[in-house]
Amino acid sequence: MHFLFPNLLHLAWLALIPLALYLFRKRARRVPVSTLLFFRSLSREHQESAWLRKLKKWFSLLMTLLLIIAAVLALARPASELGANAPSSVVILVDRSASMSAHDSVGQTRLDAAKKLLQQRVRSLPDQVVLSLIAFDAKPRVLLSRSRNRRECLRLLAEIQPVPIEARPDAALTVTRRLAELESRSQIWHVGDAAFQDTDGLAYAFTDVALSSPLNVGITGFQIRQAPLARDRYEAFVKVSAAKVNAVKITSTLEVTIAGRLSQLRELELEPGTSVSLILPLEGVRGQRLEMHLKTDGDCLGWDDGAAVPLPQTRPLVVAWVAEKADPFTELAMTSMIEAGRIEMLKGTPAAWPMKDKPDVYVFEGWLPETWPTDRPIIALNPAKSAGPVKLRKLQEPGLPHDSVRSVAAYHPLLFRVATSRLAITQTSALDLGGVLEPVWMAGTEPVLAAGEVNGQRLVVSAFSPARSEQLALLPAFPLLLGNALYWCAENSDAMSDLHTQRPGDLLCETGLIQWTEWDGKQFIETTDEAANGLLSIQRIGAWQSSAQAGASVLASAAETDVPAASTKTNKPMLTPIVASAGISEWPFLLLWIVLGVLLLESWLFHRKAVF
Repeated sequence: MHFLFPNLLHLAWLALIPLALYLFRKRARRVPVSTLLFFRSLSREHQESAWLRKLKKWFSLLMTLLLIIAAVLALARPASELGANAPSSVVILVDRSASMSAHDSVGQTRLDAAKKLLQQRVRSLPDQVVLSLIAFDAKPRVLLSRSRNRRECLRLLAEIQPVPIEARPDAALTVTRRLAELESRSQIWHVGDAAFQDTDGLAYAFTDVALSSPLNVGITGFQIRQAPLARDRYEAFVKVSAAKVNAVKITSTLEVTIAGRLSQLRELELEPGTSVSLILPLEGVRGQRLEMHLKTDGDCLGWDDGAAVPLPQTRPLVVAWVAEKADPFTELAMTSMIEAGRIEMLKGTPAAWPMKDKPDVYVFEGWLPETWPTDRPIIALNPAKSAGPVKLRKLQEPGLPHDSVRSVAAYHPLLFRVATSRLAITQTSALDLGGVLEPVWMAGTEPVLAAGEVNGQRLVVSAFSPARSEQLALLPAFPLLLGNALYWCAENSDAMSDLHTQRPGDLLCETGLIQWTEWDGKQFIETTDEAANGLLSIQRIGAWQSSAQAGASVLASAAETDVPAASTKTNKPMLTPIVASAGISEWPFLLLWIVLGVLLLESWLFHRKAVF
């Protein structure tokens, strides 16, 4: 045994005070009185022998000395020696990501269950064990580093709250390793709903607080854009997923409102672990708020059930169209988008290449430049020769007619709302994709439309002539296809930046007051944030509005929506044997109980037995 605060042991000199009072107490004096009758009656009632009186006085002195010594020892904090295998430090790791807000039938979240368990474990630890506390979501945050202050650790533990952010266990494990390496015989206590995998070389103990039978359905994908060739119309892409641990097939209802009015109502049926993707046509005015609410009976996680975003306003796409001889149907499609205010055109011939102005998208028709531009996405329509990543073999004139085409990537953004059942085209070249581009349309056994990303540059290539294709001019397929290609290529450009939704944990470059329509897991509420230093870490879900711009934040995390169930292998807490091996020290509490017992005993003896 040793003392954590041995400098307080010097207070034991206080025991000299009652000892001196006992040794140098005043002797009895003789005092003349008028009568002895009263004193004789008292002596008969309290008659006792001299040795009993002396024993009482010695007993009173011993109790006083015991009271002082026990109090001094309690202040010095005696602690039992740790065993050879006991930890000298413990790193406590708490998961506070979105999935830890999953609640049971009584409303207790997984983080509440984790904190209750850890509070009991921390209180039972020996006083000499060094504690570190880490809370993590996308980033680990060291709340307490190498401290023996139990009260501070418990206070910080109680303040941890879940946040709607996707967890990144790799970053948390890196910080935990470094803290554990600072002390010998360190142990890591991780409490959450999913254990770490790469824990080789660590004294790692995981306690699972996940629900035994969770049920969850949530929004795992969300994007909104203006509809091509349409004014004041938008298209929202929504992906809804069901957790793999769901016991049965689930029916959910998706409510979509614009400016408080119901716009869409969809009923979805999802098997465990499956997803469904929806394209929702919307009509509204820029700035109106779009709200989505997914309702599922028995859903345990609310943060992935809501989304809010203001309908965006974007500037027109700047398109550079370079053609030696423009196809009339391409010109018609481009003109319709110019009139709708969707694009601004920079038109030129190969002689004017390279252009001084930088557009959002290059469109090359019937021609490709010798020096391939890599700074902008490119749409190559009916190219005449190979250049850059475009490899082809030109067919003999007038080309090869096909009475139908086949979609091999039906869900590609290029084919959104494009019907291919009645299309007849004339192929002009044979494309060699070379494993770089993805075929989108096939005519016979040859690809006639391909798209992909080459070294970070988006590229769309077509191998047919619109003017020579019989039915293409009579259908809206080609204008829609060209509009989709422009929007897909320019998805990451500044013109489309207002259409991007952010995620909690991202940084927002704003100053001043930011007003939120926040989804709290149950309903939309109005809140505010203050961005004092020009940067604000997003910690909310919903639509935000500043003095300069507006935006939105959506959880949209398949990992958090797929809440895990408690594993049968880890249902039994793994912390118990580790704590027991540390040798729990209860000496300070025992000494304090001794002090209290001595005070009560002395009070009773003084009043009842005249021991003083």
